[in-house]
Amino acid sequence: MPMSSLCQTLIRTILTPPNPNLIANVDQQLHCTTKGEWEQTLETLALHRLLPLVFYTLKTLQLTDSVAITHRRTMQAAYNQTLRKNAEHRLMLIGLLQRMKAADLHPTVWKGMVMAEYFYPDPGTRPMSDIDFAIPGDELEQTTVVFKSLGFLPLVEAETSDAIYFAHQMGVLCDVHHRVRLFESQESMNLTVNIKPERINIPFAVLEPNAMLVHLIVHMDGHRHETGLLLSWILDVAFVLRKWGALVDIRQLEKLMPAQKHFMSLFRIIGFLSTEFGEKPPECLTEAAKTLKPYNFEEIFRQRRLALWGLPRPKGWLRLGANRLGVPLRHSRPSLQIDDLFLWLTDFV
Repeated sequence: MPMSSLCQTLIRTILTPPNPNLIANVDQQLHCTTKGEWEQTLETLALHRLLPLVFYTLKTLQLTDSVAITHRRTMQAAYNQTLRKNAEHRLMLIGLLQRMKAADLHPTVWKGMVMAEYFYPDPGTRPMSDIDFAIPGDELEQTTVVFKSLGFLPLVEAETSDAIYFAHQMGVLCDVHHRVRLFESQESMNLTVNIKPERINIPFAVLEPNAMLVHLIVHMDGHRHETGLLLSWILDVAFVLRKWGALVDIRQLEKLMPAQKHFMSLFRIIGFLSTEFGEKPPECLTEAAKTLKPYNFEEIFRQRRLALWGLPRPKGWLRLGANRLGVPLRHSRPSLQIDDLFLWLTDFV
């Protein structure tokens, strides 16, 4: 089955400035799309955690009434769930930051919470599963006291040499990293800045633009064998570059980026954002990004589908073979397209 043109249209609309021609073209496509194409589109958007953001975009363009009610409800439910869950995370974060400030602790907030509250257009558009912190190693004991004082319990079975994890009965999870190997020996480089998002009444530290970009790319590459390429993570990069692109410094990136392969990922993402969305990259990265083939929608969608099957690892082949023989899967997996496995080989040529 060919990739849904509706899916590409809806994703491109996320970053395209609204204009009458855009709205008219999207509206026409919404009315002309078949049920099968809608189902394929919703599956793909869900796989890439984009249903809330697409719903918000259509709502902003006043196009939700052009979507069949069953499909609209699917997207709206994803948005409402994200909005509610993120509000719970926000309240917990405010409480934690207030207690940590009173205890003279120095946390840095990472990833999802920062994206949802500071970079994305609406707090219901960026799903997250937990709140990520980095803390100085010598503040671990007092940080644990703060978390317990707010009803969080340590998840001892999940603890690693670099991080501890807490869970609250309300369903909020927190990852607390007391050792950040990515930036070890770089502490003198002033890797954080303070921000104060509109809905959070207390300033807190986040990674500065270059360190944040490095962290997003390295995190994405580190999980790619499990997750494939997620468009939601690529859009994290897009929103950071939109807001902080002028502050990106290639010399700082070179000091912080741990390996050349991560630069290659960054440049291919920049090329994808430029080609598919017309995004203008930071001037200092423009020429370098032209030296590599950009990602495209087909490759991104394919890598995501294959990764969720565990392919091309041996366990993935066994899982696929068992499924083809009628063995039920413990977890649902996306539909594979006929040419997924063949074209996967071309991604590396």
